[in-house]
Amino acid sequence: MSDAVRPLAHEDVRNLKLDAWIAALKRSVSERVQDGCVFPDFPSAEIQRQFVGSAYEDALDEAGKFYAFAQESMGDKAYKRSTGQGYLDFGSGWGRIGRFFLRDFATDNMVGVDIDPDMVAFCNGADLPGRFETIANGQPLAFADGSFRLITAYSVFTHLPPHLFRAWLAELLRVLAPGGLLVFTVEPPRFLDFLAATDASSPNAWLAALSVYKDLLPGLREALARDGIAYLPSGGGDYRGPDVFGETVVTAKFVAKEAAPHGGDVVRYVDDPAQFWQAAVVIRKRGPERQGLVQRLLAGLRGRA
Repeated sequence: MSDAVRPLAHEDVRNLKLDAWIAALKRSVSERVQDGCVFPDFPSAEIQRQFVGSAYEDALDEAGKFYAFAQESMGDKAYKRSTGQGYLDFGSGWGRIGRFFLRDFATDNMVGVDIDPDMVAFCNGADLPGRFETIANGQPLAFADGSFRLITAYSVFTHLPPHLFRAWLAELLRVLAPGGLLVFTVEPPRFLDFLAATDASSPNAWLAALSVYKDLLPGLREALARDGIAYLPSGGGDYRGPDVFGETVVTAKFVAKEAAPHGGDVVRYVDDPAQFWQAAVVIRKRGPERQGLVQRLLAGLRGRA
């Protein structure tokens, strides 16, 4: 790399306005070098679509909307007082989401994790901010309690079977600092109506593939009504068999119930198809005093049951 060109750093973009930053990232599709700084790279369009259903500007446009949603929540007082220093991109894929948060965090405080070692290798060689590590389902994250001020998980919990949904939610709340935020997406109940309308003749390969599961709809609706979560074990390619990856539908009540014992309070839940394909959720980690109070209340409720 030329001495005149260097990787983009937090200091280069920290003062950019939101719209200008999103525009610069979109422009990086055709102009990876801007003002002497190298922006993060992209995998092939095929790989991008395989992971997120779109590529380049379209993929970044969707990510930019999620980033703007996170920014709205990051302005609250509890978040600003959080002792966590880092940012974690959980289920980083090819680094679509994490690159946006360079505006908010120094590179040394940014981490991305994924179960796919091929994508982790790509990210570590693509001028993306931070470091990237491979993780395994059923294994704890290699981070201390309260390490992160902000954690994002875009289109990750939408694919986890119930046992992994619960396990990863608990683990992310463990490594989230009090006052910190977990910003993520879930598949709301309307997904089942969407599944009912799919057609095997659709030119969209994903929609055509989903249509073969329509006969499972009665059981999925029953599970959702009974448990607040319904899982369709469709699988998703390498490293994502049907035992760990599918289509997962949850209620807002389920998310709040599962987060509460681990110190998490749902502070935002937006289910608006005009904004996001999925529902967007923000969970705040309670401080120690409030966590103790909630645990006592939960214990009291269990004692009356």
